[in-house]
Amino acid sequence: MSADDSFPMDQISSLFPQLENIQLVGAKGPQQIFTATLKSNFAPVMLRVVPTEEAGIFGWDPEFIVRSLTIVEQSHQGLLRVYEVGQAGPFTFIISEHSPYPRLADMNTLPQISPQAALNLVRNMAEGLLTLHRKNIFHGGITPKLICLREDGGDALLLPINIYPAQPPVDMGDFASPEWVTGAETTFTPGMDIYALGLALYILLTRKTPMEAGFAMPSSLIKCSDAVDSAVSRAINPDTRERYRDLGDFITDLDKAIANPAGRNAASIPPPPSSPAIPALNMQKGQSNIYYYLIPALIVGIVLTYTCILYKKDVVRMRNDYNEQVQKENNAKAEAARQANRDARRHAPATAQNAAAAIPSPVPATRPAQAPAVPKVSAEPGKVNWSLQPGVKVRQSSNRNMLGAYGPEKAVDGNTSSRISDVSISATGVVEGKTAWFGIDFGRETNRTIEKVVIYTPANLTLLGTMEKFKVILYGNDKNVLAEKTFSTTPSEKSTNVTSWKLDAPVKARALRVESANPSQPLALTEVEAYGPEDVEDTPAPAPAEK
Repeated sequence: MSADDSFPMDQISSLFPQLENIQLVGAKGPQQIFTATLKSNFAPVMLRVVPTEEAGIFGWDPEFIVRSLTIVEQSHQGLLRVYEVGQAGPFTFIISEHSPYPRLADMNTLPQISPQAALNLVRNMAEGLLTLHRKNIFHGGITPKLICLREDGGDALLLPINIYPAQPPVDMGDFASPEWVTGAETTFTPGMDIYALGLALYILLTRKTPMEAGFAMPSSLIKCSDAVDSAVSRAINPDTRERYRDLGDFITDLDKAIANPAGRNAASIPPPPSSPAIPALNMQKGQSNIYYYLIPALIVGIVLTYTCILYKKDVVRMRNDYNEQVQKENNAKAEAARQANRDARRHAPATAQNAAAAIPSPVPATRPAQAPAVPKVSAEPGKVNWSLQPGVKVRQSSNRNMLGAYGPEKAVDGNTSSRISDVSISATGVVEGKTAWFGIDFGRETNRTIEKVVIYTPANLTLLGTMEKFKVILYGNDKNVLAEKTFSTTPSEKSTNVTSWKLDAPVKARALRVESANPSQPLALTEVEAYGPEDVEDTPAPAPAEK
């Protein structure tokens, strides 16, 4: 901003007599930002001013001001203090605490911190936000620039207000929750704050975003417990139904993870003495008996170790149950899709070629209930979606311990909803020196006739790695390429991009593969469909009649 566009410093000083050492440091649209010092307690502060006539356009409407005034009354060690909100002369202003510590956005300048320290930092901010959530005040704009971190690993501090409420969601980068990016939620919710804190925890633990880490669990990148994995993956789940709905529940799981941040290891059990010492029975008066305290400590250590073992077994059992449930749901959706395709073919109008020979199908007395997961947007009457048939195998390039919200089976469950809160996602990470890919194997003995392929990809999810350029390939049994085509997508305001490929001529394919055109670009799919006519078994020709 040029000096000509800035507000006169004499005017600012006269309007804010409670401040001294006022200096202009920057601007954001009509907002100008100053550093200053409170005369009352010499505390460093930030002064943000917006012309009142433009405050509503910028997002500082009356509702925002009322919410900000409520925040002024709150104070917590996890939140930067907001001292004053109001109007002065022609300006609307906010005076908040100014922290000299680095921001999370400058993570590369900070030393690596332990998992326990990262958990404590996020818990501290979550506890501060909980005091606001209890008053129905939700932040909705948490970004790395609003989180301060002490270099010595002390408390993290969060500015408890979205100071740029009118800025588009892209201004929040990866910290914008999927439902906010896509417009599925138009007002701030607790889940948006939980999502942002979960991302902050992931970055503090791994020093990477989930996309940079290939959506891997933290435990596959650093030494941490299953409790840490569970808290992180649930906090950043793109499905709001699976994410934490309350900060209190998130804090409870953070406490469990803090109690066991690194999992079961030797450090949790006191080391045995180098030489067995025999306690003296004739202790002198006043001499402390260390074994009086050591034996209970050993008992507690053994109990904690046994508890960790049981907990890990419970986690494995829960994961197995979840995978089994997903398989059952996929089978049910596949059967529903097959039934819908049969009904579509039964009611499809006969073509001129076979109109005379067409035999009308009996109309059932009652129409079967349509399953919610049946594809609607791209349904092809009279065609079969071979991706949903039994025996189909789904594979992907990175077989890592993926976050629970993503997985190869997600992209063939028939869900083509345009709402990110409903849609399922399959994502592949980036493997060094290899191209990310996602494949559907129809089977050697069940090659399918493919006439059309439809690919659904997330449009605005930068966290998941939106596919800007990718290739679709159809293979035969010997991995010979039957057909291929490269596609490019462009950013849009929709939550899902739909790419269709109608083949010039049908091919009988063994497998379908979606491949990234850039080795450093992961894939993020919401649905893959491969349509073609229902295969009819070959029947022998009737023998000629004897003369």
